Amino acid sequence: MNIGFYGQIATPFGGSADIGVPDDGISVSELRRILSERFETDDILQRSVRAAVNDEIVLESHKVQPGDRVEFMSPVSGG
Repeated sequence: MNIGFYGQIATPFGGSADIGVPDDGISVSELRRILSERFETDDILQRSVRAAVNDEIVLESHKVQPGDRVEFMSPVSGG
């Protein structure tokens, strides 16, 4: 599965990452842990970084299935 990253969170991941997801799925929180370990950064663990699955913001307990589109977004600031 290809995971997209937007905002400041994109920097440590180079904009995207490929992760294998088990057939029975994986929770967003577990996916964050895997990404943190693989890319050696705790940035993805910040609660201000939101997860979207198939264009919908989801909770940490949401189960990601193979074939889902997953994106992580940093908070937006501006004026």
